Amino acid sequence: MKRLRGFCLMVLFCAALCSWGCGADKPVQKSDMVMDTVVTLSASGAEAEAAVTEGMARLHELEKMVSPNLPASDVSRLEQMAGSGHWVVLHPEVYHLLAVAQDYAAKTNGAFDITAKPLVDLWGIGTDHSRVPAPAEIAKAQKLVGWQKLELNEKTHSARLLEAGMGVDAGGIAKGMAADEVRKIYRKHGIKNGLINLGGSSMYALGVNNEDKPWRIGLRHPRKDDAKEKIAVLPLSDEALSTSGDYERFFESGGQRYHHIIDPRLGRPAPSGLMSVTITAADKLEDAGMLTDLLTTTVFVLGPEQGTRFLRTLPAGISGALVDKRYQLWTTHDMAQRLEEVSKELQFWQESGELQ
Repeated sequence: MKRLRGFCLMVLFCAALCSWGCGADKPVQKSDMVMDTVVTLSASGAEAEAAVTEGMARLHELEKMVSPNLPASDVSRLEQMAGSGHWVVLHPEVYHLLAVAQDYAAKTNGAFDITAKPLVDLWGIGTDHSRVPAPAEIAKAQKLVGWQKLELNEKTHSARLLEAGMGVDAGGIAKGMAADEVRKIYRKHGIKNGLINLGGSSMYALGVNNEDKPWRIGLRHPRKDDAKEKIAVLPLSDEALSTSGDYERFFESGGQRYHHIIDPRLGRPAPSGLMSVTITAADKLEDAGMLTDLLTTTVFVLGPEQGTRFLRTLPAGISGALVDKRYQLWTTHDMAQRLEEVSKELQFWQESGELQ
């Protein structure tokens, strides 16, 4: 069963969108359904048409590598060979994705664990068979989860899962990787201004819009049904951005909300007290898209206190905005100064630990 993805986890404001159509130098813009979401690529410049066309084709190529619904994809072949002892040769892009995932699994003691697929499948959140599993079922699935049981061979760009029944869930990192790959294509074609929007949950904003202003990204209100309702606006230029929240995919049972962000250490949706996490990474950073994507999941699992502490250990150029269930807004680095039109519902929790 194909998992449903949120089509609009963030809102690109009309001011930003209209600016593309108001100037004399109209950009090229194309949309398509890729990775279970609506993707929109926009670019302005002499080679914009080539960049957007090549970028969209590249996304379809990457989907064939990481889709769990395609038997010939790299992640499917890994699962098929799990426990056999055989190494599975991977595309370089997928090998790099797994290497980055393993690096952050080690850094976070498993708060981010790409081998969490058995747990994701068990809960089925975002599908038509979502349910609350019995404790014995969770314990059984947890035995098939563990980043240490995923081995990589850098020389051959291959990997293997050590136990039968294991699998990798690239949902928390694949869109960021895809954004990075399209960014490379834009760079090759000399694109200075453009927007790579992978369903709103992962995006890359380059340069400025046709009004010569940074892109204005609306951060969705985590408790409003209307996706256009926002908690803040974030100007974005030459940065990648990702967001994760408990409103994206969830179900309710017994008066409790069960969201799709699984804490692999507990075997259940992360009880971190957060509602949403937004991470940005400067274009100068390698794997900026991948980092923002995996970090939103990681920080959501860690919770506001541990999450903000962890973000402060990362390279300069990475910033975060976290909203907890008490409507406190936790920020790192310069995020507090960058946010605009912040909802009056929120209180800022500064890095000093004091509310404002």
